[in-house]
Amino acid sequence: MKFNFTRILLLVSSILFFSCVIEPADPALLNQTNSNPANPTVLPVLTTTTATTVNSTSATSGGTITSDGGSIIIARGVVWSTSQNPTIADSKTVDGNGIGSFTSSITNLAAGNTYYVRAYATNANGTAYGNQVTISTISNPNLPVLTTIPVTNNVAPNAKSGGNITSDGGSPVIDRGVVWGFSPAPTYSNSYSRTHDGTGIGSFVSNITTGLPGTLLYVRAYATNANGIAYGNEISFTIAVEPNLNLALMTANINGNQYDFMTPYLWGMHGRDVSVENSGAPAGSTVYLWLQGTSTDDLTNMTTRRQIDLHIPNDKWTPGTYSLVEAFDTSSTSQKQCQATLLYPSSSAIITSGTLTVTEFNLTQKRIKGTFSFNYTLNGSSTVYQVTNGTFIYALDHAYFN
Repeated sequence: MKFNFTRILLLVSSILFFSCVIEPADPALLNQTNSNPANPTVLPVLTTTTATTVNSTSATSGGTITSDGGSIIIARGVVWSTSQNPTIADSKTVDGNGIGSFTSSITNLAAGNTYYVRAYATNANGTAYGNQVTISTISNPNLPVLTTIPVTNNVAPNAKSGGNITSDGGSPVIDRGVVWGFSPAPTYSNSYSRTHDGTGIGSFVSNITTGLPGTLLYVRAYATNANGIAYGNEISFTIAVEPNLNLALMTANINGNQYDFMTPYLWGMHGRDVSVENSGAPAGSTVYLWLQGTSTDDLTNMTTRRQIDLHIPNDKWTPGTYSLVEAFDTSSTSQKQCQATLLYPSSSAIITSGTLTVTEFNLTQKRIKGTFSFNYTLNGSSTVYQVTNGTFIYALDHAYFN
C-alpha cells in the first residue's frame, strides 16, 4: 500500500488550524467599570486633598493613591463641578500616573461659586474616586484669600478647626475665625456659631464649641477686611461622644411630647455636664448643683426648643425623693428645696408642684442619676400641664468635686 503523504499533511494542518480559532469577545464584557464588583480592590484606593490657594478663578487640590488595585494607574487627577459627586465626564485635570500623592491645579472657575472636587485614579479595571471636598471661589479679588483647616478633634466642645489666610486682599484682616451650621455654606450672620480668632494673615486655630453628639456640622473659615468677608473651603464632620466622658443625658415627656435625648447647652459652652452655683460661698451656705437638658442647641430655632433646668441644693446630694418648686424662689421656706424651670418658647411656664428623686450620687465614679416629674401652668392660666418620665444621668465633672 502506498501512503499519500501530501494528503495526510493537509489533513493534519486543517485540524490544527480549526482547533486554534479565537472566539470573538462577548460585547457585554467590554468597557466595564469594574470587572469584579464583589472585589472592589481591583479599583484604585485614594483620597482627595483639601483645596488650598482658593481665589476667584482657581484653586489647588490633588490626591493620594494608596493602592493601584493590582493594575497600573494609567491616569489620575481631580474632577470638579458645581454639582455634587463629579466624575471624569465633568471638568478634570490629568496629573500623571502611578500611585502616591499628586497636586492638581483647578482653573477656569467662576468667581463667587461653590464647587465640588474629587480626586480620581484610573486603571485597567475602571475609575475610582476619592472623598468629596468643597471649595468656594472668591467673589471679590480685594477680599482675603484663605483655606479652612480640617477638624483635628471631632468631640464638642473641644472640636478644633481654623484657617490659613495667604492674602489679605490688599487691606488688613480685621477679624478672622470659623463659622459653622447644620446646613452647607454657613455664614458669619449666624451669630451663635462663629469664633473670633485674632487679626492679620497666617494660620489660626478655632474651637467649635456647640453641637450635640451625632450632629453633622458644616464649617468654613472666614476673614474680614475693609472690603467684606471671604470664606475658605467648606468641610463637614459629625460630632462624636468622647469615649471617656459620661455624657449628660436627660429624657422627659413634656405635655405628651417625648424627648429622649436632651443634653445641656452648659456642656456645649463649658465642656462640663454640670455647673455648681454659689461654689465660693462660706461654709454652711447653700450650694446648688445645676443640671440642664435641652432638646436642641440651635439657639436660633426657639419655636421648637424645650429646656429643663434642675437646681439641687447640697443637702439633697444624696439618694432620696424631694419636692420640686419653681426655680429662683428665694423665700425662706423653699431656698433649700430642689428647684426647676421649663423653658417654653411661646410663653412663661410656672412650676406648681413636683418631685425629684436622686437614685445615685457617686463621688467615686463622679456621677449623679435620678428621675423627676412636675406640673406647670402657662402665664397664670388655670390649665395644668405635666412633665413626666423625667430621667437624668450626669457626670460630676465640675472642679468643685475634684
